[in-house]
Amino acid sequence: MFGAYLRALRRRAGISQEALAEEAGISSAYISQLESGQRNPPSPHVLRQMAAALGVPYLALLHAAGYLREEEIVAYLLRAFDEVFAYAEGWERLVAGLREAVDRWNALSPEEQRRRLALTDADHIAELLVAELLAQQRHLLVEALFRNLPLEEDDKA
Repeated sequence: MFGAYLRALRRRAGISQEALAEEAGISSAYISQLESGQRNPPSPHVLRQMAAALGVPYLALLHAAGYLREEEIVAYLLRAFDEVFAYAEGWERLVAGLREAVDRWNALSPEEQRRRLALTDADHIAELLVAELLAQQRHLLVEALFRNLPLEEDDKA
């Protein structure tokens, strides 16, 4: 199952087994064995190296390899959110982003505000605002998330 997923990701990324192996610091024979199901999924360390080359989130590979259940992913994400937004840099950016959004809204005429609200609803506006704020915080969230993930350095087949 993991092997077919890895093969699909590699093909979608348009890279050869050899190129993926080089990026991950493992042999192309090992990639071939993984894709054919002859080997169990690699360690989190190797998956981290593969993620960048495949252009996928590290968490996606950890989940596909069976290292993380969905509940664990949610727990790690919540911990990362808490860490980012509880400390100065993340909190300051969040507050600044909210202020900027409110200032842009307040700069609109009442007619323009009504027109824009008529095009959507408050829930949609909130979703867009949250998505933008999270995009601005992305690097902090990823950094906090990876600080909390278990890593194994011992599987370099």
